[in-house]
Amino acid sequence: MLSQSGIHAIRAMVALAAAPELEYRDVAGIASSTGSPRNYLGKILLQLSRHGLVESRKGLGGGFRLSRAAAEIRLIDVMASIEDVGRWSACVFTSGICSDTNPCMVHARWSRAREAFLAFLRDTTIAELATHEQEKANPLGVAAQSCCAIKPF
Repeated sequence: MLSQSGIHAIRAMVALAAAPELEYRDVAGIASSTGSPRNYLGKILLQLSRHGLVESRKGLGGGFRLSRAAAEIRLIDVMASIEDVGRWSACVFTSGICSDTNPCMVHARWSRAREAFLAFLRDTTIAELATHEQEKANPLGVAAQSCCAIKPF
């Protein structure tokens, strides 16, 4: 259900969460640590900036950083910045008009799956992913070299 753009956005946010507080990271460094295409990631970071999730600064020592604590940024915030999460409520089997009163053939099952996925996005923070990634990369406390646990399907 996550688009490639969403995956790259989450990876970038996790990489920024791993950076020292108040430090800006350049796009090339983030792209290198996340395995994301540099130019594509630059556009994604600009979108995240427009939505207030990251701050940007131009010039020497510039780049991007989280605009608030990683524990305050939920995956749903990141995904909503990248794509229209409202479209996930549309029915894929009808012309989009599907409801509890006018259900399609998979409405009940899809509604449960969609709600579980949205709950995961609402309940999971960037800090949780960053902590998991750091623990995975640093089982003995060695400095992290790469990012991320989020992989495409």
